[in-house]
Amino acid sequence: MIKRGLIVSCQAKPDEPLYGNIIMAKLAKAAEIGGASAVRVNTTADVIACLKEISIPLIGLIKKEYEGFYPYITPTMAEVDDLYKIGCRIIAIDATSYDRPDGLTLEEFVKNIREKYDVEILADISTVEEGVYAASLGVDYVATTLYGYTPDTVDKNSELITELREPNFEIIKELKAKIDTPIVAEGRFWDAKNAVKALDCGAYAVTIGAGITRPQIITKKIVDEMNEFIDKEN
Repeated sequence: MIKRGLIVSCQAKPDEPLYGNIIMAKLAKAAEIGGASAVRVNTTADVIACLKEISIPLIGLIKKEYEGFYPYITPTMAEVDDLYKIGCRIIAIDATSYDRPDGLTLEEFVKNIREKYDVEILADISTVEEGVYAASLGVDYVATTLYGYTPDTVDKNSELITELREPNFEIIKELKAKIDTPIVAEGRFWDAKNAVKALDCGAYAVTIGAGITRPQIITKKIVDEMNEFIDKEN
């Protein structure tokens, strides 16, 4: 359902200024007007609000943490059920190699979704190996969303906040050489320059979140770069 191009992630945490389903719906509408091919939206409330505003495809997810388990992006069938009930037909799931809170393997999880619902599945992965495995299970898209966020891929030496660290272009190239499943570049791709480079590396589509819909992070990026110049002047 997703055309080749830009996917805009319209998400905000409860402690962020733009938090709220009305605001997310307006951001999604703005993304549609700007030519985005799809939006990525978290929580049932935000998905419901956005579906009322837009006609482009919506990738839905529910972030839910289960104590003792890493997977938090639509990690169980309970979240899938909730998304389907409200009209979501493209669902993002955690496809990392970590143990799942419901005890299912990723293969069992994907199989359950396929048997129960007619939806497209976007698999969020953090490594090439995870992407290859997810593709072998027949998911519709493989997204590099979780590279740099999982315990095994996070850069513990960087002083930058996670959203301002460099994107990983190599993972796209490696995945492109190994799978035919459409690859979605996601994870700090930030701007048009990075997005075009990701396409050139083999991405089918590119998701940008912080660089478009999180103004406090956009501001911080600009301020940090200006302060670096100012510090050199002094």
